[in-house]
Amino acid sequence: MKVKIIVLILIQIFLGSLSLSGQTTRSFVPKQNLREKEQKTQIRPETEFENIINGLTNGNTNQISRYFSQQVYLSLRSGERGYYSSNQAYYLIDNFFNIYQPISFQITSRMFESSIPYLAGKLYCRFKGSIEVFQLYLSLSWNGNRWEITQISIN
Repeated sequence: MKVKIIVLILIQIFLGSLSLSGQTTRSFVPKQNLREKEQKTQIRPETEFENIINGLTNGNTNQISRYFSQQVYLSLRSGERGYYSSNQAYYLIDNFFNIYQPISFQITSRMFESSIPYLAGKLYCRFKGSIEVFQLYLSLSWNGNRWEITQISIN
């Protein structure tokens, strides 16, 4: 009888320890469902473009730079071309705006429905008492949390 009680106690301890250290299970969520969920929470690029254009027309580098990705491709009429860190891109754009003061921006083409939305247009700037017109191209990329500027060309 004692043996049966000891065996029952051991079985109960064994089963109890299994439930305490139970495995955590992961549920499988298909990638398609994850993409759909991400797209639902994704901010529309139009909103970000509005903020960026507002920063461009005001020559506000701070407003633009908060959208920079870690690496930004810049092509500026002043000669800078290549990939720059967000910090370097800030100073290059800021220097450009100190030389050419933006006045207005006119959109000539845009594509917001793409995975890499872009905007192109004419940036009007004041330079030494006259008005200069630049062709501007700007593209964004979704990094999983927010839209980021990956390319700016002002030529």
